[in-house]
Amino acid sequence: MRRRLLLAAPLLLAACGSTPTQVFTLSASEDRAPRPAPTARGPVIHVDRATVAEYFDRTQMVTRIGAYRVSLHEFAVWSEPVAELISNAVVDDLARRFGDDRAMRSPRGRSAGDVRVELDVLRFDVDETGTATLDVRWAVVPATGAVTQRRERITATAADPKDAASRVVALRQTLTTLSATIADAIAAPRAR
Repeated sequence: MRRRLLLAAPLLLAACGSTPTQVFTLSASEDRAPRPAPTARGPVIHVDRATVAEYFDRTQMVTRIGAYRVSLHEFAVWSEPVAELISNAVVDDLARRFGDDRAMRSPRGRSAGDVRVELDVLRFDVDETGTATLDVRWAVVPATGAVTQRRERITATAADPKDAASRVVALRQTLTTLSATIADAIAAPRAR
């Protein structure tokens, strides 16, 4: 028994020196900085909590390997549920365009505001080459008027596909592109 413990000790010590866990968010620190007021008052926008596909609805980041396989990263994890991070990133981007007091998360259990944004995220991952893909069905639902619905597949390329921080930057870029498209759809009827 003592011999087994002596043999196991180096393995336990090696495990203590393993890779540290990296925790990521989709809102950069500069997102929290004060922003200039928008030039014109925009609509009040509520962003619903995104629905997300189960394969990436987890703490660990996901990398797509080939057409039919994904890999989970044990030491690269999200700071919150992915649905929350995606919704908050879109709110941040819309607030940058329309104003902090005009874009926010939807209140629980009720619809309010001039416009509601719905997000159904089907894919949100990076492949082994570093291509980040966001596949999302989204809708802009105004309190009055026609609903705008689309499905988008947006890609961005990570500077270093093996680096978790680089993959996060690429994923964030896909959300920034999506938010700009949604903002244009919200502003379009008001431009007339």
